[in-house]
Amino acid sequence: MKKILLATLIGGVLPCTSHAQSSVTLYGDIGGGVRWTNGLKGGASFGFNNNIVAGNQFGFFGKEDLGNNLKAIFKLEGAFNSGTGALKTAGTLFSQAAFVGLTGDFGRLTFGRQLNANEDFAILVDPAGGQGQSLAIEPGVVFDANYFTLDSRFNNTLKYLGQAGGMRFGTSYSPGGVAGNTRAGTNYSGAAMYQWGPAFGGVSYQKTWNAAATQWAQTFQTGGSLQVGPARIYLSYADLEVSAANANAPNRRDHIPGGGVVWIPTATLQFTAAFYDDIASHLGNAPAASGHKFTTYAISEYFLSKRTELYAEADYNGFSGAYRFDPSNIAALGMASGTRSMTGVSLGLMTRF
Repeated sequence: MKKILLATLIGGVLPCTSHAQSSVTLYGDIGGGVRWTNGLKGGASFGFNNNIVAGNQFGFFGKEDLGNNLKAIFKLEGAFNSGTGALKTAGTLFSQAAFVGLTGDFGRLTFGRQLNANEDFAILVDPAGGQGQSLAIEPGVVFDANYFTLDSRFNNTLKYLGQAGGMRFGTSYSPGGVAGNTRAGTNYSGAAMYQWGPAFGGVSYQKTWNAAATQWAQTFQTGGSLQVGPARIYLSYADLEVSAANANAPNRRDHIPGGGVVWIPTATLQFTAAFYDDIASHLGNAPAASGHKFTTYAISEYFLSKRTELYAEADYNGFSGAYRFDPSNIAALGMASGTRSMTGVSLGLMTRF
């Protein structure tokens, strides 16, 4: 992604010492097109596509050299709808990131709204790199993000990332800030991963409590990828468990294997394809409410330049059992209750700055 450096601008207004250097980078993505989807309430639809493959966002990343390889950093990133100009999350300007921190020989320590350590790993084993903007192609938002709000970022988060040779590791904690209840709304996570040559692999874990501390959701995930010529192959497995608010109800349990490939045959072409097979039991913490959800998609990208591309995307979601009536998917996808499948096709243009 080509970025515009604003160091010259801020250099005239920010104080500095003889050894300190500061810079702020402005960056972003904007795209749009058309999308056809069936299986919705009322039937099929055809309308504007708000860049389903990567979303629309803008941000600022800044750093200041404090000497001795120590730097202060910050990141502010917001998402918006290119069709209407509205914020992606109403009332939240910087919904994607709002954190400050330090980086140096010790690693990186950040404070604020950001991805947690579990999500950092999940993105690395996702062929789409966590960029998909719909549950139709990113089912991981259910088990990798905040299960109770489907928010992919965590507020008030303290996160540490470190590295030793090919080993990388991270941990994060998001306190809920509820007086008298240290569990309410909290999240903690950890990840460890290793890169050796063309191969990458690791594991991660997270646990989230709902706002009332009456339920928790936890995810264990493992996976990796391997570079083979112009293609990178991905495999992953996630295990989701959600406790029941009622002591007499069973815990929800999901087993989700997944895989995919990113193939770059030429400098102007990229193809991405993936699948996720969600095998769930006790959906909604209800006895005998088992179901199956199969997600697959394919994306073709043709780069007109280093910054601008045309994209074509197709996705399919199949549902069986209790998954045909799952409230989360009905709300997130706009699907008709009881439907057995949904198919979507998108065409669009995207540019980066």
